[in-house]
Order: sequence, then C-alpha cells, then structure tokens
Amino acid sequence: MNNKGFTLAEVLIILGIIGIVAAMTLPTLIGKYQKKQTATQLKKFYSIMQQAVARAEAEHGDVKYWEFDIGGNEHTELFTNKYIKPYIKIIKEYSVGNFPEIHYKCINGGNCDSYGEALTNNPKLVLSDGTMIIAADYILSGQDPVTGKYQPAMNIIIDLNGFKKPNQYGRDVFAFSIQPEKKFVPAGVGYTSTIEGSMGFDRDWLINGGNNRGCNKNASGFYCAGLIMYDGWEIKDDYPW
Repeated sequence: MNNKGFTLAEVLIILGIIGIVAAMTLPTLIGKYQKKQTATQLKKFYSIMQQAVARAEAEHGDVKYWEFDIGGNEHTELFTNKYIKPYIKIIKEYSVGNFPEIHYKCINGGNCDSYGEALTNNPKLVLSDGTMIIAADYILSGQDPVTGKYQPAMNIIIDLNGFKKPNQYGRDVFAFSIQPEKKFVPAGVGYTSTIEGSMGFDRDWLINGGNNRGCNKNASGFYCAGLIMYDGWEIKDDYPW
C-alpha cells in the first residue's frame, strides 16, 4: 500500500499561503475588536455615571440646584468630592502631581492638552475596569437668551485605559459634561464649551460642528463620545478611527 502525504515543499507553500491570508485579515479583525471594546466600555461608563448622578440627586436634589461654582478656585475638586466620588466605585486615586507626565492628542494628531486644565492639573479617579476619570473642569458657557446668564457645566474627561497610549481623543479619550438642564451628556450636546452645542443629538453637528471640535479626522474629536452614543453605541464605518 502506498502512503500518500504532503511533501515538505507543499507544506511550506501551504504555510506561506496561510501566513499571507493571516497578515491580510488580522489587522481588520483586531481593528473591529478594538472598536467593539471601545464602544462597550464607553457605554458602560455612561451607565455608571447616569446611575451616579441619579444617586447624587436623591441626596442633593435635582442637578439644576447643584453648586457648580462650589468653593471658588477650588470648585473642581470640591464638586467632584461632593457629587461624583461618593457614588462611583473607585479602586485608585491619583492626587495632583502624583501621576506621570502625559500629553493628549487630538484625533487629527495635533496637541489636545489645552482642552481643560483637568487633563494635567486635576486629580484622577480609576474605576475597576481601568477607566480613568480626569476630574471635572468647571466652565461657564451658552448665554441664556431670556435671562442673559451664562450656563454652568462641569466637563468630565475620561481615558478608557488610564495612562496607556494612544491618549487620543476619539480612541481612548472622550469628553462628557454635567449640566443643570441636561444632566450627564456627551460633549457637544448642550453647553459644554465656549461654543454652544446642539440642544439635542445631531449627528452632523457631532461630526462637523463646534469650532473644530467635531468627530472627524481633521478636527479634535472632542465630540466623539456623542457620535458613538448617537450611533447606538457602535463605531460606524465613517468614524475617524
């Protein structure tokens, strides 16, 4: 009986073909996994903060009555200590000056350290899944057309993988805010900067609006969390990944 099998040359050819196919498909598979993981973790954080705000409201009243300017120049840390920290599970906290020097990039590759001093000068809170909350940054924005008063808000920047790279908006860094009327929402909705955002979830605005803060490859990516949320917690094909 003749034993039939592959020759060494044939095995090497097959392995070569498998290697080529793997090299062509693995980057796509890895990219899809990373996008899915990012959207899932972002949704989880949003849910955690929604619950935290609800619990804080039960103790301190509706968000519209919160002290957004609490403590004057120290309002950032005092606001966080009063309305955020007691209602989320923190496994590690970094005080000011007790963390490595780090720089953040815009989605277009430019420097994005300027989006709030919270990035470099405020405490950082780490959740059990590794998400790092870069403590709130107080702003006044969006002049009310009736009262003439400016709307207060607390911007909250998060990094889904802590200090690890890429430290880039739209990839692992995302922006949200707590506002008197809209409560907890992604940046770009309501009053989240000196540029008034959309009063609702507007996909075109989240991509292109806001003084170069939209979620596109030529902008900063400050509104990318809002785009992912608008798209049903998915990263679509036109997302600037």
